[in-house]
Amino acid sequence: MKKSKKALALLCGLMMLSASLPLAAAAAPKDVPIKQSIQQAIAAKPAAKKAAVPLTKANVEKFTKEFFSQPHIKNMIAGAVVTVVKGDEVLLEEGYGYADIEKKKQVDPEETLFYIGSVSKVFTATAVLQLVEQGKIDIHADITKYLGDVKIKNETGSPITVKDLLTHTSGVEHADAGFTIDAELDSKTYYSIKDELLNNKFRIVNKPGEVYSYDNFASQLQGYIVEQVTGQKFEDYAKEHLFEVLDMENTSFVLEKDKAHKLASSYDMKGNKLKPALFKPTVLPEGSMSSTGEDMANYMLAVLNGGALEGERFLSKQSLTKMLTPQVSIHPTVPNMTYGFEYYTHHLFNGHNFVVKGGGLSGFTSQVTFLPDKKVGIFISDNRGLNVHFPYLEAFMDHFYPDERPAPQYLQPTQQQLTKFEGRYSNLRSGYTVTEIKANTDGTLIVNDNFGSTTYRQVDPLLFVSEIGMPLAFKEVHGKVKYIYTVGSLVSWAEKLEAPVGYKDVAEEHPYRKYIDGLSPIVALGEKGTDVLEPTKEMTRGEYIHLLIELLDLGYRHHKEPAFKDVVGHKYVDAINEAVRFDIIDAKTVKDGKFEPDRIIERQEAAVYLYSFLKAYPTIPKTPAKLAGTTDEWAKEAVQYMATFGFHGPEVIEHQDGSIDYLSKKGLKRQEAAALLYKLVYPFHTEGK
Repeated sequence: MKKSKKALALLCGLMMLSASLPLAAAAAPKDVPIKQSIQQAIAAKPAAKKAAVPLTKANVEKFTKEFFSQPHIKNMIAGAVVTVVKGDEVLLEEGYGYADIEKKKQVDPEETLFYIGSVSKVFTATAVLQLVEQGKIDIHADITKYLGDVKIKNETGSPITVKDLLTHTSGVEHADAGFTIDAELDSKTYYSIKDELLNNKFRIVNKPGEVYSYDNFASQLQGYIVEQVTGQKFEDYAKEHLFEVLDMENTSFVLEKDKAHKLASSYDMKGNKLKPALFKPTVLPEGSMSSTGEDMANYMLAVLNGGALEGERFLSKQSLTKMLTPQVSIHPTVPNMTYGFEYYTHHLFNGHNFVVKGGGLSGFTSQVTFLPDKKVGIFISDNRGLNVHFPYLEAFMDHFYPDERPAPQYLQPTQQQLTKFEGRYSNLRSGYTVTEIKANTDGTLIVNDNFGSTTYRQVDPLLFVSEIGMPLAFKEVHGKVKYIYTVGSLVSWAEKLEAPVGYKDVAEEHPYRKYIDGLSPIVALGEKGTDVLEPTKEMTRGEYIHLLIELLDLGYRHHKEPAFKDVVGHKYVDAINEAVRFDIIDAKTVKDGKFEPDRIIERQEAAVYLYSFLKAYPTIPKTPAKLAGTTDEWAKEAVQYMATFGFHGPEVIEHQDGSIDYLSKKGLKRQEAAALLYKLVYPFHTEGK
């Protein structure tokens, strides 16, 4: 999706879209409410074990009513819908709060539509499996068999199979670059999936089937393959073979005009109403579905009853079993992906068998959860984007299915034995999201990431757990630790970083050595492939934008024409085009249509471009820094943010009165760019700023 200011916060959502995490472009993935939820869990001490309350209609109604009556939960939502089913019975189907605050329109579980974001992916995977059952798709076939004119650049020498798409192991470099969400799109134009696939520069860089990373690209391809095989538009196939079969009469992949009035209004984290989302392509197999609580109840009943609802079958029991059991796991006890469903925040499920699929889109967040052994399904969606499903599910599990496992039996490794796990690991979905692991003298591991610092103890040669049961799992390749999964990863593995580039002109005692070493394994700070950095060389605007786009891991698309007339044929034209697409560069502020890519970039300009990305994510309030020196008015907000939160190196001058001179008008040197961006990658490092 278009990861502009209008859409960056959605990424962890279509992951989810998520991502999911603060500062995680891909991550998405990567979502502030998720971060807060996990931080609270990390800080919490294990509660005393409680006896399970039977899951009955009366009990779940009482529990959920009390949950949404809590003041902090009321403040979290505009409105929400919750549906709980068990076996063949709907135990709860209720709306809470408002579908539209201004109109005082309450949520109706039968009529109110919510965008469910990446929960859509489950239905897309189901459509593929239907065609597999019919022999029209070979799950082990090379996908090129089904792509027609669409070509995917594969640099691995190994084919991508349909199974790789279903399990999010395609190995694609930029999984989130193939779609746009923007309220300003032309609603009268139909944008096809094929045209969007042709418009992107996808590259397969990891051997398909080997590494897990949440994959919007894979779900879009699944939808396109359905179109190729059936000759139908994907949304028409889904309506005929999924929604009509399951009597989901209000559900669709493209919101129908006669049902648009049923769509709940959505709100941002501050409570401001958002414009209705529009999509490019018009149908997103990865995330454009809208549905109601009642319709999702029908779906969950069909899943829990072997793939059929009232005699109408939508999937075989064999295929459904594959959707409800792990297909990719970094460790036998830490699953990651089924055919369509995923696993994250494992610690919330108290050791019980589960699958989930989360999603977020334009102020909406949703999750469908199954406890297959209990024959229980839970769906929850809200229209303020604050992921109320996290605290609800945690409270639900503790109330009805508490943790009955015995205390873990910890191993007693030495610090020396744990050194093989030490290092920095870059998220495969958003490369600038880094996890740092260090071994302690007491035989524990300390993990630093966007969620803070967490201590883990070893329970298995390649598995550690935190005090509240959060897993930290490792995967070895050829006898060496290469990948990790932790709660901070959410829906992706992270890969161990190589050693820093040993630049000949950056001595051990160089004041910027820490910053340069931290970034060089992730992104080329100077000319690619050289061991000479020229750290004091001032950067051009084009070079800085290229560095920023590469670090943010946003991906590239084909553009019919350059964003500015003076970047035609320039070496950094692709990065500049993407920076405009993501609103990092505001094209309206550029005079005479000229970007001047070869002009030296001022520090204040560099601050503005990075801030354009960061301000999409709420931050913990902090006393704003008092600025000294000269900063232009248009850059003051960005520079103050950078000074306040430490996005700078030792060259910044802090006066005795506490004011900070950011040296805003000076040219940005390569070493200073490393310091500026270091804070993005290592937010948990506070020393030395």
